[in-house]
Amino acid sequence: MKNTKIYLIGAGPGDPELLTLKAVKAIQSSQAILYDQLVNEAVLDHVTPGTKLVYVGKKKGVHVIPQDEINRLLVELADQYDVVSRLKGGDPFIFGRGGEELEHLARHGYSCEVIPGITAASAASASIGLPLTHRDYASQIVFITGHKKEDGDYSAFTELDLRDKTAVIYMGVTALPDMVAEICKKNGNCNIPIAIIESATLPGQRIIRGNLGNIAGIAEKAGIKPPALLIIGNVVNFMDNIEKIKNTVP
Repeated sequence: MKNTKIYLIGAGPGDPELLTLKAVKAIQSSQAILYDQLVNEAVLDHVTPGTKLVYVGKKKGVHVIPQDEINRLLVELADQYDVVSRLKGGDPFIFGRGGEELEHLARHGYSCEVIPGITAASAASASIGLPLTHRDYASQIVFITGHKKEDGDYSAFTELDLRDKTAVIYMGVTALPDMVAEICKKNGNCNIPIAIIESATLPGQRIIRGNLGNIAGIAEKAGIKPPALLIIGNVVNFMDNIEKIKNTVP
């Protein structure tokens, strides 16, 4: 393996104060950094002056740089610098294509240290006081991406079993009507509660709630936009229970 030090860093969900200390140290030591669209600009305040910064962000409908080109740039920078970081929103290994980048680097003789970040599911739920697991509501969690290929086939959602389970859907706002229509085909699913958190952990954070049968209309009326996370399951009712408890406390 070649000697360049390469970090694959999770920048967390948005709030720069949720960046880990290890991530900060890696950013400060880097000579070149590739960073994504969802990385808060305040995170870049930790960058050492003179560091080469390369923006490689993507957003819905606008892929500034394709993944293959990002992979190529990583190797190109690794050939030129002693310490290189790839800075990604959330966690690199949860719908972040971190595994693809690690594989590409390995094929070119480079090892990579992965620094995990707080993923959106944990951050969004914590920000609204909603546990993803609770003995009275859910003992399982499933993470799903709502970002599909251009064919828009969401038929796999028809068989989603939500019993005793919390489902968290990343990148699901754009296709929300199609997804919930498929999930509702399973008996009883339409009544299951759902919360959508937009811009989780950021000053503009918003939350809407409903059930799988009415959430698409509620989201459209509210003008919910990406980035947003969907939390589905009976655990969403925990929020009502907390409010009841608060109202009974003198």
